[in-house]
Amino acid sequence: MSKRLPQRDAHGFKVKKVVLDSHRKIEGNSVSIFEEESQGASYIKDYVHGLRRVTPYYFTFLTHCKERWQDRKLIEVFKSEFRMKPFSYYYNAIANGEVKLNDQVANVDSVLRNGDLISHRIHRHEPPVTLDEIEIAYEDDEITVINKPSGIPVHPTGRYRHNSITMIMKQEMGTIAHTCNRLDRLTSGIMFLGKTAKKTAKMVQQIKERNVGKVYIAKCKGKFPLGLQVVDKPLLTIDPRLTFNLVDLEDGKEAKTLFRRISYDTKDNTSIVKCMPLTGRTHQIRVHLQFIGYPIANDPVYSSPYVWGPTLGKGFLRKENPGYLKEVSERSEKIGKTKQSTSWYYPEESGELLLEEGCEVCGSELYSDPGVNDLILWLHAYRYYSHEQSWDYSTKMPKWSIEGHHREMMKLAIEEAKKCDHTETAFNVGCIITDENGEIISRGYSREFEGNTHAEQCALMKLDYKLPPGSILYTTMEPCSERLSGNKPCVNRIIDLKGEVITVFVGVVEPKKFIADNTGKRQLEDAGVNYLHIDGYEDEILALATR
Repeated sequence: MSKRLPQRDAHGFKVKKVVLDSHRKIEGNSVSIFEEESQGASYIKDYVHGLRRVTPYYFTFLTHCKERWQDRKLIEVFKSEFRMKPFSYYYNAIANGEVKLNDQVANVDSVLRNGDLISHRIHRHEPPVTLDEIEIAYEDDEITVINKPSGIPVHPTGRYRHNSITMIMKQEMGTIAHTCNRLDRLTSGIMFLGKTAKKTAKMVQQIKERNVGKVYIAKCKGKFPLGLQVVDKPLLTIDPRLTFNLVDLEDGKEAKTLFRRISYDTKDNTSIVKCMPLTGRTHQIRVHLQFIGYPIANDPVYSSPYVWGPTLGKGFLRKENPGYLKEVSERSEKIGKTKQSTSWYYPEESGELLLEEGCEVCGSELYSDPGVNDLILWLHAYRYYSHEQSWDYSTKMPKWSIEGHHREMMKLAIEEAKKCDHTETAFNVGCIITDENGEIISRGYSREFEGNTHAEQCALMKLDYKLPPGSILYTTMEPCSERLSGNKPCVNRIIDLKGEVITVFVGVVEPKKFIADNTGKRQLEDAGVNYLHIDGYEDEILALATR
């Protein structure tokens, strides 16, 4: 007998069986599962609180038996896999005949088999998410690259359905999103959505085979060490319901992340850190940072004083202290139910909490609105690129990573550029250099010294090219990687400092009008110098550059 071919849509994507099942008529009703949900759910944009809300609606949960569920009782699977409602709700729903297996009423003794279809109709309440827009970073006929906001899950999952990236794009942009990579709900940043099955499969395969470089930006507790930090520690998922992960030297899966400090802020004792995961484990960056003692500062899971105590889990190994793990797991279970979330940066309780009243329609437990610890995580997928150099995509730097001090320094660099004498043949550029604590140690502008001296060159000359380790250079335009005059390029001057400058912030990249193929960014990054763009000043800088 020939194997039945999967059904595909107009773009070559397989149509999942549960999608086909959702278009069947509901027993005793004139509409399908899909139609009932579509008619009931709608978005409410709450601009006062900055939240996207979804009205309650009826929804029929459909899923086929997963391999790990086979030969287990249905009630056991609901207890171990689903956290959306309390166990008592699931038990009563099954006992009352509200859950079906293959369209037949199930009971508490029902056992799951391969291919079984589980269905359960519920009155659904979704948590609100942030109102931040989904930005389009790049788009062509084959792919859309977006900048995902923090706090919104990629796909329908758990208590979220319409408040997910794929559903928002479908409802508001008319886009059927086929994701090539995934980000955690709280993580913001770059995501790839394939428009054709062929392109999507190619991107997914590249990521799976680790032929893609990834760069994330994080804001961490404490003063992160200088130099390249390598964390090569295996990770293990402790509780799939909570997506709770830890370093486990015996049973964990391979996980390796590289880190470099970008900057340090003395005011709140936090560091902006570049994170480069070489593997793709769940919560990998978050757990590795926690393990070495620099957790993401507002992480409600891995920097919570309530969950972890004063050590915040630094260096914790599961088998060395099983009692501590039990306490951590029990406290984690309470978050969002009887305890609001906390983090190192926001230690005061602020977050979702179970309310005393239930839904008048279905009796389901209701929750308060999410708080500051529930909506935003200071972890951003900044850049993904092909190791084959066939593509390279990045987003803007997240606001929390450059607001305040870094923007003030770029504004001062612009003031330096205003000091330049008029010329028809060169740019007017300004430069500021700070030490690792953010104190200004030098300034410079184009042609400040005799000859065709560049802004970065002038600022470095004032220091006699001797800088304290951890220094940061701000320049209105990209440091030159080639000097038509034959002088040493500023990129080489920075590289020759042997790591004393750890980060170069630029206001605008150098136009191809002067240097057609500027390799400065690549040269600096290859030398271990962070190269980052502070956006928002391009028009002013370019007007000054050519006045």
